[in-house]
Amino acid sequence: MPKHKPKRSSPSLDMTAMCDVAFLLLTFFILTAKAKPQETVTVDTPSSISEAKLPEVGTLTILVSKEGNVYLDPAGAPARRALIATMNTQYNMGLSTAEQNKFVNMGSFGAPSGDFKRMLSAEGPERAKMSTGIPIDTVDINKSELASWLHQARLAQFNYKKEAISEGKNPDEVKEYAIVVKADKDTPFSAIEKVINTLTDINLNKFNLITSQEGDPNKSE
Repeated sequence: MPKHKPKRSSPSLDMTAMCDVAFLLLTFFILTAKAKPQETVTVDTPSSISEAKLPEVGTLTILVSKEGNVYLDPAGAPARRALIATMNTQYNMGLSTAEQNKFVNMGSFGAPSGDFKRMLSAEGPERAKMSTGIPIDTVDINKSELASWLHQARLAQFNYKKEAISEGKNPDEVKEYAIVVKADKDTPFSAIEKVINTLTDINLNKFNLITSQEGDPNKSE
């Protein structure tokens, strides 16, 4: 009696469920993602052959434009919230709670304390126009607004770290600020020198300079 051969057919796989999962994940990421705050100033960094990597989290970035204006960008909402509350009291800025929350969610900033409230109220090009940089006084460090911002930012992050550890968080997950200087390649050296002098005057002798990567001519391909 001849053997009966079963009819062969191509295997099929229903992808409907997988497509549904993919679209659900896509929708989730779209709804939960936050747009990166617009930078107050565009900085085109100089190039170097350094291969040292910057810290990925916990940075306090000092931006210096090609005009020599200085801006700050401290990472982390808790530290920024404590920072603006302290500076609002120290310089009598008169910021409301809503304006302080706006500061927490913005990117880099830079304006004299007297213009800070109007700068926060402005939007787009008008805000950029009013962001003339944080004043520096290298003669009297007690009158330097940049020194005050840096000192209070580091203190805010230090207090946040201490509070987080007391609540049982891993100390390695909450770090003190790493100071990062990001200057434009056309920035006058005198402006960078003022920033460095301010850092050393408040005993910040360890900081990183951001550069663009270029090939090392001493290394063979």
